[in-house]
Amino acid sequence: MFRNIVFAAALVSTSIAFAGTSHNTAIISDKDEIITVALAENTWAVVATDTSKGFTKLREFHDMGEAGVQQIDYVVNCNNGKLSMADFKVLTSMSEKNTQESVRGIAELSFYKPVIQHDINIVENVCGGKLAMGKASSVN
Repeated sequence: MFRNIVFAAALVSTSIAFAGTSHNTAIISDKDEIITVALAENTWAVVATDTSKGFTKLREFHDMGEAGVQQIDYVVNCNNGKLSMADFKVLTSMSEKNTQESVRGIAELSFYKPVIQHDINIVENVCGGKLAMGKASSVN
């Protein structure tokens, strides 16, 4: 189990290439400083610690066992408490696709006021200061 998590994290951190600056992209890039948060046994997240213009990027990973790992990217606007899903993909050990094709800018996103508890928790955790952990840089 732990080996799968480490493998998925290594896969993500070494295979992601992004165009443009990290401030304008809607998903976490390899240039962002991040913190890692363990949410549950099979779920963890990384949060970009640079909150320029009130936007914070969060990436959740959900281990699906043999099927791979779900990767969901969110952008949270802490100025108004709204959230947007920026990207979704399933990572597998055999995945060879370049993820650059899905890079979108924050201006392209549609934000909404969260109503389900999962989304409310994301906004509260990101904007409420509950993620006061040490920073780390993603590995190339």
